Amino acid sequence: MRQTVLMTLVLLLLSAPAYAEDNLDTIKREIQEMKRRIGVLEEANRNLKQQIEVERLIVKKELIVSDTGLPWEKGYEAHQIPRGIYARSLWDGSAGLWVRSRLIKGEIDDPFDDRFHALERNGTLRLAPGHISWNVWIGGAWRQMAIIQGEGVEPSELPIEKWNGDSHPGRIRFQTYRPEHNEPLTDALIGQGMMSLGGGGYGGGGLPSPTEVLQIWGGSITKIALLPPAAPTILKDDRSGSHQYALIAVGSQGQRSLVSRAAKAQGLARLRWDSVPGADAYIVVRDGKEVTKPLRAEGAQKEWVDKGNK
Repeated sequence: MRQTVLMTLVLLLLSAPAYAEDNLDTIKREIQEMKRRIGVLEEANRNLKQQIEVERLIVKKELIVSDTGLPWEKGYEAHQIPRGIYARSLWDGSAGLWVRSRLIKGEIDDPFDDRFHALERNGTLRLAPGHISWNVWIGGAWRQMAIIQGEGVEPSELPIEKWNGDSHPGRIRFQTYRPEHNEPLTDALIGQGMMSLGGGGYGGGGLPSPTEVLQIWGGSITKIALLPPAAPTILKDDRSGSHQYALIAVGSQGQRSLVSRAAKAQGLARLRWDSVPGADAYIVVRDGKEVTKPLRAEGAQKEWVDKGNK
């Protein structure tokens, strides 16, 4: 018995170092595996900061696309001018989408298509589904200046029971604000192949709905003749010999004004002239001869350089 116990102790003493060494190797392997997994997770986290690919993205409160991480441009928080793109849901107020700079849409093999959809809360028709407005910051708030609104025609024009996919009972209303009026005035109604123009319509009423192709209310049509431009200004010339420069204004339908007074230059010149109301383009006249086709350029002032007969 004694010999058996001694033999067991000897065997345990001989095997203990090997067991401890194996156990240490196992721990080392587990630590290395843990380091590898942590490295993979850190790399995945770095990639997520640069790009994320998902099949569906659900944002319940806010979406911020901003190089500063803030929704609004610094100093313009009250104006709600976004730093990039800011979108919010109905979680504590009105939902909306704010876009800084250009809003560009592109499509391939499909037309440009923006739509306004709106219903009353009880599911009934909303006669004015939406509008586009131009606003300026006045008195600590954005104020509407001009409005284009889509709306349904009045029931007196087309009864509600006749509204369907074939009758298309809609029209467009153009509105602006005028001095001493705190509500928009309707300037034009267009729809159902008819147009009504006039200087009235306070708060959306007052301008009658058209019953003919074109109706003008509270005014008359006045035709304004296309006046000749003033003589062009000679900015500089190349001193190659004297020339006389004049201008002809051209209207959008091709009608021409009389020739302007001439300006004298001491050579081929650079010209500048002011726009003429109603003019769409201009023709330059050198020494009594038209030397250009109708020139079209943006801006209140136009410039043109005479390069001779090149």
